[in-house]
Amino acid sequence: MKIFDIHSDLFTDVAWRRSQGETNVFDRIHYPQLKKGGVDSIICVLWVEPAFREDPIARFQKLLRHTLDDLRTSKHANVCLTVDDMKNEIFSNKINLFLGIEGMTFLEAWGKDSLDANIESAFEVLHENNVRHTIFVWNEWNALASGTGSEDEPTSRGLTSFGELAVQKANELNWILDASHLDEASFWDMYNATDQPMIASHSNAYALCPHERNLKDEQIKAIASRGGLIGLNAFHGFVDKENPTLERFVDHAAYMADLVGSEHIAFGFDFIDYLSTYDLGGPIKGSTLGLENVAKIPDLLDCMKARGFSTNEIEDISFNNAYRFMESHFKN
Repeated sequence: MKIFDIHSDLFTDVAWRRSQGETNVFDRIHYPQLKKGGVDSIICVLWVEPAFREDPIARFQKLLRHTLDDLRTSKHANVCLTVDDMKNEIFSNKINLFLGIEGMTFLEAWGKDSLDANIESAFEVLHENNVRHTIFVWNEWNALASGTGSEDEPTSRGLTSFGELAVQKANELNWILDASHLDEASFWDMYNATDQPMIASHSNAYALCPHERNLKDEQIKAIASRGGLIGLNAFHGFVDKENPTLERFVDHAAYMADLVGSEHIAFGFDFIDYLSTYDLGGPIKGSTLGLENVAKIPDLLDCMKARGFSTNEIEDISFNNAYRFMESHFKN
């Protein structure tokens, strides 16, 4: 069964390894593991780690350069702009990649005369480099929006006027707007600032795990009401605070399916096992028992079947829902 993972940080590993002199990181390190898990397609993000928050623009530029250099020489990475670019053969030796951003604080130092100009320039440059997705914040607040997990209180919560401009620019370029990491105020501001479907690429149900990174029922319903998509997150802290297990992960899938229908659910695993040896500047270690890495995905599918999900529902959640969302979005 094919898997479409709508949130991956593997570019972080690519950048660290290339900074240490390694090459062909995607092909050597990630491609074999992705194949073991049945992964066919991914949204991969460029994410400035907490360790580099003092100079996010410098780190972002290195991330982008290392990533593009690695993809340029890859035999297995197929960078896509629409579903028409995807290799859909079951036994293809390619992994379809859509490029995204996780946190846009670097915009503040983009180098133009004003933040408005920075937004205009950055979106255009990133678009030229095949980026088609954005999350405005990561455990922070910035000039665009307020997010969850910030070390200090934002000056105000919600989208700023610059955030509204960024939404307009994303809509103009037909990027995917991703609500994961937004706090509630910013979530609703973004929802009201766009008429496009939104995704929450790696968020679970707050009702089952009351963490601020998870979605409350009204947020889940709002995303579904416009034909949006929610990617279930395997990060242990968002699965269960006390006992994060494979079974509990499936609880989130069942809860959302009962609430809005399985057609609005996907996988956004957010696996971090390959980042455990790096000093990223924050406590992101840990795992969900039974779903520690991409190779455990077949076990997840077996568990979902045992819990009563039909073959069609599992296929939709695993791949078809994300594929249909991308197909519809990039035709708008």
